[in-house]
Amino acid sequence: MRVGRPHSTVPSAPPPPAAVAIVDTATTTTTTTATATATTAAATTAASAPVASGRIGAGGTAFDLRLADCAPVSALSHPRFERLLDATTGSVARTDNAVTPLLDGLESFEERLRLINTARSSIHLQTFVFNSDDTGWQLARHLAERARSGIEVRVIVDGIGSNRSTPKIFDFMRASGVDVRSHDTGLDLLSFNNRWHEKHMIVDGRVAVEGGMNIADEYSLGGSGRQVFRGKKDGVDAWRDVDVRIEGPAVHDVQRAFLRNWSLLGAPVATTASATTQLFPTPTKSLGGPQVRVVQHHPHGDPPDDHTMQLYLNTINAATKSITIENAYFVPPKLVRDALVAAAHRGVSVRVMTNSKQSSDMGFVVDAQRYFYRELLAAGVQIFEKLGGTLHSKTMTVDGRFSIIGSVNLNGRSDGLDTESAIAIRDVDAARALDARFAHGLYEAPRVTSADISNQGLLADIKQWTFSTLAWTF
Repeated sequence: MRVGRPHSTVPSAPPPPAAVAIVDTATTTTTTTATATATTAAATTAASAPVASGRIGAGGTAFDLRLADCAPVSALSHPRFERLLDATTGSVARTDNAVTPLLDGLESFEERLRLINTARSSIHLQTFVFNSDDTGWQLARHLAERARSGIEVRVIVDGIGSNRSTPKIFDFMRASGVDVRSHDTGLDLLSFNNRWHEKHMIVDGRVAVEGGMNIADEYSLGGSGRQVFRGKKDGVDAWRDVDVRIEGPAVHDVQRAFLRNWSLLGAPVATTASATTQLFPTPTKSLGGPQVRVVQHHPHGDPPDDHTMQLYLNTINAATKSITIENAYFVPPKLVRDALVAAAHRGVSVRVMTNSKQSSDMGFVVDAQRYFYRELLAAGVQIFEKLGGTLHSKTMTVDGRFSIIGSVNLNGRSDGLDTESAIAIRDVDAARALDARFAHGLYEAPRVTSADISNQGLLADIKQWTFSTLAWTF
């Protein structure tokens, strides 16, 4: 039994795969990515094809990614795709970078400590959670030692995200010369539910570590944090998450994102010529290296933006072969659900790995996300729910060549309440590494079927509908 809305109807079989044509609706001019023999036919049909995205770009120009009846060719390779992201995500694609996915906490925290201990001028760190557990204290001691040696160390934490920490850890860092700032909403009812969820680490303005990992044992070691609102015993499995190490021109964009946030919490960093040179040194280029785009999202900024939503929607809409998603709190807003359904209907292989009730640190989120499974499963989207340790990853690959790694959950909170950051990487090797990791993770992530959802029972349906009504908050 379905509670709360009528069961959606879908075609009995998806239509044949179609290529993606990029249409500028301001001029109604169509450029397709089909082969030369199909170009004329695609241009003729694109204007009447179903719209997959109707978001507004810079300057009020509407850009649509539309389906054209022609042989499938990835729109990701079309130059208009990058211009679309330029116009809608407030970001710029930088070439000649070196990127290294850090596929678990051991890799990421080992690299973080190495970078901290070899820093020469500055260390900038922003995190949602900075716990006062073994991992937090280890990192705090390293940061404090570097500050005492003359390195400029700046740290941003979210007051709510880090509220389990003892104030002693921040007092210790401040006493050692670390400049610590906290995003706190106080009792302001209009902003109390807003969080700064970004994760940044920039060393010497040359190297950055970005992704989804917080500063806590469950990320670096596994086993420290109690499951939130679950009453479970302390965990024993390391959380599954991903960061990425970046070196090259894109690091300057990460630095700008951090400094933007820093200035919103107090006096900005000095902008003298010497200070600017230190913060933005000449980047080390890896000629021919991956193209990287740094996307920052401030839903309550001046002006507000939906940059990370635009990144996800436009990339999903450009897919012609595959979409592979790992996302911790998969309660996708309607725009994302519609985009995934449309992708599956045009023949794209869409796979999603998320948490099960057993693995999630917030079980009620799984209730909410399961409410939206029916329409996705009916369209052919494959959903896998992880067992064991909590999945905290926020990654997506498209067509084996384009990847997103960041702090963005596909839910209402990341879309409308929290600041977020995402790294978009155009690189086959990075996508291959994430796809291989996904495939390996399937051994502990059973596939959810339509029968599983249909056979849950009335009480489960009611519970899932109830939590789905609050989905915009988590």
